[in-house]
Amino acid sequence: MKLRKILLTAIFLLWACQTVSAASKQSEFALFKRSINPEYNWGENGIITVPKAVPAGKGNIYLAASAQDAGTIEGDRLYLTAATLAVGTSDDVEFSYTRRQFIWDDLDKTDLSMDTYSFKARIFHMTDSIIPQVALGMNAVSLDNNEFDDAEDILFNPYLAATIRVPLFTEKAVLSATAVAESIYNEGETSDIYFSAGADLALFDTVFLLAEVQGLNKDDEDPVVNLGAKVKVGWVSVGVAVYNCIEEDVSTGDPGFDNDSSDVRAYALVEVPLGKVFSKKNDK
Repeated sequence: MKLRKILLTAIFLLWACQTVSAASKQSEFALFKRSINPEYNWGENGIITVPKAVPAGKGNIYLAASAQDAGTIEGDRLYLTAATLAVGTSDDVEFSYTRRQFIWDDLDKTDLSMDTYSFKARIFHMTDSIIPQVALGMNAVSLDNNEFDDAEDILFNPYLAATIRVPLFTEKAVLSATAVAESIYNEGETSDIYFSAGADLALFDTVFLLAEVQGLNKDDEDPVVNLGAKVKVGWVSVGVAVYNCIEEDVSTGDPGFDNDSSDVRAYALVEVPLGKVFSKKNDK
C-alpha cells in the first residue's frame, strides 16, 4: 500500500504541477488543463477544456460531473473523477468550485484530491451574435492539501477568451468559435503564454458538436486536438470527449504508471436555469 501511495503521489504531481515550468510542452499543458479545469457546460460557457467568453447566465446553476480512465497501477484500474458546481451571479460573472478525486475501479477513493476555484467575468459584450465577446478568467488550484491560506501554495491559471457566435441562417443552428490565451503563475514565476482555440456547433439547442486545439503557438510539437459531443434534453446533458485524437496517448512518463487508456471522458450535467425561468415569468 505504501508503494501504491508513492506512485499515486508521483502521478498527481506530474498531472498537477509539472507544467509550472516555462519549458513545459503543450501536451503536458493539455494534460494539466484536464486535471485543473472546471467542468464547463459544454458548448455553452466552455467547449471541453477551452473556456468561452460566454458566462453561465444570471441566476443559473449547474452541477457537472465526469470520469476518465487514468491508467493502471499494479494491475488496478485508476479513474480521475471531477464534479463542478457553477453559479452565474450576474449576466457577465460566474463562479465555480471543482473537486477532483482519483478513485479505484472498485469505487474506493484514493488519498489524492484537488480543489479548484474558478472565476470568469465578461468585459465586452455588445450583442450575442457576430460581434465577438471577451472575458477574463482565473482558475486557482491548491497544491497543499486543498488549502488556500498561502498564495505560494496556490497555482493560478489566468486567461483571456474571445468568442464569436454566428447563426447559420437560423437560431436552430449556431456556430461558435473561441480563441484563448492563458498562462500559469506560481511563486512569482509565470509560464509561457499558451494559445488555444475551439469551435462548437449547436443544433436545435439539443445536439452540440465540439472541437478544440491546444498549443497552437508551439513549434516543437503538434497541437493537441480534443473532440466531443453532447446531447441536451431539458435541464440534463450527457456527453463524451476524446482527448489528443491525432497523436499517441499523453503519458506522465512515470515508470510505475501504465497509461493505456483511450483518453475518453464521460460527462453529465444538470442545469437549473433560474435566470431564464424568472425572465420568462417577468415577460408575462
